[in-house]
Amino acid sequence: MALKESTPPATAEPRENKSLAFARRHWSTIAPIGALIALVIAFSLADPRFLQLENGLNILRQSSVLLVLALASTLIVLMGSIDLSIGSIVTLTGFTGALLARSTGDTSVLLLLPVIGLLCGLFNGALVAYGRLPSFLVTLGTLYAFAGIAHYMAGGRPIGLIGGGVGRIFTGSLGDFPIVALWAILVLIITVVVARYTRLGRYLYALGGNEKTARLSGVPVARYKVYAFMVAGLLAGFAGLLQLTRANSASPDMGAAFLLPAIAAVVMGGTPLSGGLGGPIRTITGVLIIAILGNGMVIAAVNPFLQNVIQGLVVIIAVAVTIDRRKMALVK
Repeated sequence: MALKESTPPATAEPRENKSLAFARRHWSTIAPIGALIALVIAFSLADPRFLQLENGLNILRQSSVLLVLALASTLIVLMGSIDLSIGSIVTLTGFTGALLARSTGDTSVLLLLPVIGLLCGLFNGALVAYGRLPSFLVTLGTLYAFAGIAHYMAGGRPIGLIGGGVGRIFTGSLGDFPIVALWAILVLIITVVVARYTRLGRYLYALGGNEKTARLSGVPVARYKVYAFMVAGLLAGFAGLLQLTRANSASPDMGAAFLLPAIAAVVMGGTPLSGGLGGPIRTITGVLIIAILGNGMVIAAVNPFLQNVIQGLVVIIAVAVTIDRRKMALVK
């Protein structure tokens, strides 16, 4: 009889362990999506206007430039580095475009702005890769340098963009859908292809996973660090173009407001600052969290100062959830 009164089947515990292991392994993906769903539900219950189509299109319009900049940050964070200058690149390219358009009377010069951003990224990448300087310190310096150049050119004053010409292909709507969002989606598709299917993308993951191992495996580390910063600069320059045409003017602080939200979106989406994991697809979730959080708090009439507090706390929680504490010493 004692043999018949056996314990529960031995398979029960392994199944639980497998479930826990799956949750731990995919927590950085599950948590952001869960947070996004929770925000949508909460703001929908708080105010029915949140779910209206017009508000949804407004969220897309407001988050398009942020998405492009967050994708630029994603490529840098993937290799365990950081770029603090992307907001200043937006300001520099925006002022440059407005000044060139005004002096030449031709808005086709705006197409040069991504190239200017690429050159800024080349400068950052060369200092980081060949000067062997920390990306944090290099881009902290160029954050001030690029913004200072823009302020000097414009005398610290806003500059209006002349109308018509090339600028029209980046503004307006296609039906009800904002054109700026279509450009952002195009950038997203290209970035996903680069991250998943090109040598640059594979090497970025390798550098973020273990730079020393990547170097020993034959990866030209310095060169691909430069490439990553160049692509990030290119995207930041394109974001400057989108913001310039969207606002129809360049202002001294036009890029500053995007820097921290862009980096926060990367982390919130599940790409840890230590690099090696995540990618552009996850960044979409982070961008939507930030955009919906900001939009929902405005609709719910949350005090503007409290909005900053809430957004800051959300960023801290996101970092705590996604950071790999075993690799904290490798954040470069």
